[in-house]
Amino acid sequence: MKRHLAIAIIILLACGCACNLERPRKIAAPENKDTKQTERKPGAKKSMPEMGAWQVFNVDVEELSGLCMNRDSTAFWAVGDEGTLCKVSFEGKVTGSMPLDMDMEGITIDPASGDLFMAIEGDQMVCRVSAPDYTRVDTLFYVNEAVLQNFENNGLEGIAFYKDSLLFVGSQEDALLWTYRFDGTAVSRISLMDETSLIEEIAGLYYDAPKKWLWVTDSDACKLFIFSAENFDLLASYDVPFIENAESICVDRARKCVWVGSDDDSPKLYRFSFTF
Repeated sequence: MKRHLAIAIIILLACGCACNLERPRKIAAPENKDTKQTERKPGAKKSMPEMGAWQVFNVDVEELSGLCMNRDSTAFWAVGDEGTLCKVSFEGKVTGSMPLDMDMEGITIDPASGDLFMAIEGDQMVCRVSAPDYTRVDTLFYVNEAVLQNFENNGLEGIAFYKDSLLFVGSQEDALLWTYRFDGTAVSRISLMDETSLIEEIAGLYYDAPKKWLWVTDSDACKLFIFSAENFDLLASYDVPFIENAESICVDRARKCVWVGSDDDSPKLYRFSFTF
């Protein structure tokens, strides 16, 4: 009898194990970070700006590709890749222009001197337009990697004044980001693709000095990004699928907004309210 009971218990245990093996386990679904518009690495800051309402203005700058605030923050300097350097009001009105025979894709300003710096695609070079009259254009340096590897129309797109005679320069190709001195000395080089899988290119750059953040537009992924300018950790991303070709960005803390220029068939200037 005991022997029969032992056999029965063994059979029940075997069946129980088999049932446990066949029973499906419930696994929690991974968090979809895109729906929250942010991706953060360990140690990244948690309190980031929040995007609010937006306005849009038409801009009469053919193939608007670069945007930066002027020295007294009363208007923009803008460039188009058909060869136009001009001033633009906050409502998108062009108030003055100068034709230049260059494929200008990005523009930034040295707040101390007022000099403008432009990223020139095709030639893959950086030029300076000297203050105060803004009529003299000098070639500062070429980005050798972009020249030697024939980046052509996937080359220089973004540029941002950093600090201490340093510039950030970015390309569409591999979302490459270089740091250069004004004299053409290359200081560093990374691909932002190594920092996040969300980015596809660099289309525009802006250095946000109060927070030491680097803002990046990506017209292929239809996103705005914030990276740390010190270690290039991704801090936040924002979806802007309604912008056709976001190629420039300018942070305006005084007006609590971010401006984005779009290189559309009908170029546009977007004003996004942000909590800073």
